[in-house]
Amino acid sequence: MLNAVRNARADAPATRFLGVRLTSEEDALLDQFRRTHEFATRSDAVRALVRDAAAEKRAGAELPATLRNELEELVEDGYAPNFDGALALVVHAGIVELARTHAERLPALRDHARAASERREGRRRADREGRGFLRR
Repeated sequence: MLNAVRNARADAPATRFLGVRLTSEEDALLDQFRRTHEFATRSDAVRALVRDAAAEKRAGAELPATLRNELEELVEDGYAPNFDGALALVVHAGIVELARTHAERLPALRDHARAASERREGRRRADREGRGFLRR
C-alpha cells in the first residue's frame, strides 16, 4: 500500500514545516522505514506514513444505517463503552451463535456422512458379488 501512496502526491509542494522530537528508538525506526521503502528523505517517509494513516481510516467498511443505529443503541443502553466496542460485541455474539449452530448440526452431518459411506460400501459389496457370479 505504501508504494502506491508514496507516488500519489510527489509533485505537491510542502507548505508547512513540522518539527517533531523523536526518541532515539523512534528515530531508528523512521530511518529503517525510509530505507525499507526506498524513500529519498526522511520527510518523504513521514509524508507517506501520514498519507497511509489517512488511507487506512477511509478504508473501513460502510455499515447500513439500520445496523449503525442498532450498534449506537447498544452504546446508549450501556452494553458497550463505544461504537467499536459495540461492533466487537456483536461480532463476538455472532461467532458464538455460529459455533453453537455448528455444534448442533455437526452430529447430524456426521450421521449423514456415515450413512452415505455405508451405502457406498454396500454398493461395492454388491458389485463384487455380481462380478463373481458373472465369472462362474
